Amino acid sequence: MSTKDVMIWRSNRAGIHYVADTVVVEEPLEIRIRYCDTNEKWTERSLSITMRTPGEDEALAVGFMFTEGMLREDQLDKVAIGLENTVTVHFKPDARPALEKLQRNFYATSSCGVCGKSSLDALGYTYENLHLANGLTPLSPELIASLPQMLTAHQELFDETGGIHAAGLFDWEGNLVLSAEDVGRHNAVDKIAGKALMNQLLPFNQHILVLSGRACFELLHKALALNIPVVVAVGAPSSLAIETAERFGQTLIGFTREGRFNVYSGFERLESVKKTRSL
Repeated sequence: MSTKDVMIWRSNRAGIHYVADTVVVEEPLEIRIRYCDTNEKWTERSLSITMRTPGEDEALAVGFMFTEGMLREDQLDKVAIGLENTVTVHFKPDARPALEKLQRNFYATSSCGVCGKSSLDALGYTYENLHLANGLTPLSPELIASLPQMLTAHQELFDETGGIHAAGLFDWEGNLVLSAEDVGRHNAVDKIAGKALMNQLLPFNQHILVLSGRACFELLHKALALNIPVVVAVGAPSSLAIETAERFGQTLIGFTREGRFNVYSGFERLESVKKTRSL
């Protein structure tokens, strides 16, 4: 269940009333992996525990492992849901998980925990297969401004609870390809990544990622792992998110609401309009 009904005291101008309210569920999910080790013995182990909203757990596990570099497209065999909030990702017999990537995956909570440019350098992200699309038809300001509202139309859990994040993947013409909701911002993006990998929809180098909240480094990193050239956020970006977008040639847009937005990096992917500079 993704939502739960609770009894609350609600105060308004008519007084205080004891009423039912719907809240989003947050529960831990243990991600496990099963693979054949170097001695050709099948091994199963716990990989990570993340707080998430139940639903699309298979996609979350696969997407998390893919965006963190521990799983390639050609390595996935199957995904199995277990008892008591566990999911196991099965590797093909000749595939090995990149367990050295575990160093930074203890940040897998429902908030984002990496900060500081030195931290980014220490994590060693290089995105060797990065190929962000250039030379496409420039995006119009009208299209960009319309994307958050288009995502909102698919936020069913938000309509019920008002307490959940969402991510949406749009093609270059503004058509919604995939969407996901979760109490954790990066979980929503991982669910999109997992659904894409399991349905062989990659790459996304001609797509736009829309975020219902702010844009932190963790989300820019996951977008880069998916080869997404444009990230549009309803909220503000962090300084490290901006530095990351600039470093890797990504377009980062924030405060996208009420027909306006700010471009922090990659302005060249937008339609050529008159630019003015004020001091």
